[in-house]
Amino acid sequence: MKQIYILFLILALTSCKFLEFRSGEDVVARVGDKYLYKSDIRTLIPPGTPHGDSIMMLRQYVNSWALKYLLIAKAESELLKSEKDMEREIEDYRNSLLAYRYEKLYIDKRLDTLVTEEEARDYYVTNSANMTLRNSVVRGRVIKVSSKSPNLERIRSLYKANSLEEIDELESLSYNSADRYNNFNNQWTDLSLLAREMPVDLYYCERELDNKQYIEARDSLYNYFAYVTERIAPEGTPPFEYYLPRIREIIISRRKQNLIARLEKDLIKEALEKNLIKTNINDNP
Repeated sequence: MKQIYILFLILALTSCKFLEFRSGEDVVARVGDKYLYKSDIRTLIPPGTPHGDSIMMLRQYVNSWALKYLLIAKAESELLKSEKDMEREIEDYRNSLLAYRYEKLYIDKRLDTLVTEEEARDYYVTNSANMTLRNSVVRGRVIKVSSKSPNLERIRSLYKANSLEEIDELESLSYNSADRYNNFNNQWTDLSLLAREMPVDLYYCERELDNKQYIEARDSLYNYFAYVTERIAPEGTPPFEYYLPRIREIIISRRKQNLIARLEKDLIKEALEKNLIKTNINDNP
């Protein structure tokens, strides 16, 4: 077996735009008869990277590059001839890849990706009994405002607003003085997304909303106010609007499966008609 070694060359930064090697040689590393060249890694180090970080990134890359060939060399030397015979596996992989690419082409030409609301509602009505929520889904808003904000108390008094007039005032105040205002586009949203906006976890939010429609929290710099206008608790049936994207995915997936089934049926039918399939199976007991 050939001697295996790795040659590391030191990088030096020049003009923050490109890297040059001290030796001026093109070869950066070698493993047996495999070479890593300067041109292979010219874009590896971003311009302006500190010298120490450049060296670390280079060494990590070279080690990873070398390891691939070291493993191959070990396999070549220690595996049995039968274990290294991969022609069958390569042919199977090629055939699977060809079949997959043709199926994809077949589907792409024929798949109708438009799902009407009527179709989606029919699916929802038929299957809603099997749809359950892991977390609450809510409509609501969450506000993050500095504890030093001059509008803090006014926002505190308004964040549970329901009238259009008060909501307009709240949003105006929030956009001008709050660090963040999020009403999730007035759409149903998973409670976990609301929890991420606050210094509390999902389970705390679930417990708080079991008894009321709002959550207040604070940290060393900010006050957080969340108000939920509607909530469907865990194990409940998700609303149609919330589940609609998933319904569309399911319907389109079923269409894909039907297309594949049709393709397979047509291929078998065509092959039988052309006498391309010949079997030697005795159907008699």
